[in-house]
Amino acid sequence: MIDYIRDGQEIYRNSFSIIRAEARLDTIPADLEKLAVRVIHACGMVEVIEDLRFSPGAGTAGRNALAAGAPILCDARMVSEGITRTRLPANNPIICTLHDEGVREMALEMGNTRSAVALELWR
Repeated sequence: MIDYIRDGQEIYRNSFSIIRAEARLDTIPADLEKLAVRVIHACGMVEVIEDLRFSPGAGTAGRNALAAGAPILCDARMVSEGITRTRLPANNPIICTLHDEGVREMALEMGNTRSAVALELWR
């Protein structure tokens, strides 16, 4: 029998430990390190760190917006389902318009993807 970790919490902790050991986190602003680690965890690619870009003050602005109850806009249901709601500071609404009524028809009319149309509905 193959010996492997079976405890879900241990697997979770171990995955973050591996990320911290393998990712080049020194390239990320300190206040955004946790976010970068979560991005890597979500996609399973430590090299994604090289493609991340942040504006000055982005970490503070994002945390302040969440604390104030700002909605979280998602372009895919998988993304919205992956958000741990209990970790949100203000019971923030999570909005994914991909499957809203009329999106498929609007995409056909516009000659674009449902995702592109769904983003337009955020306005």
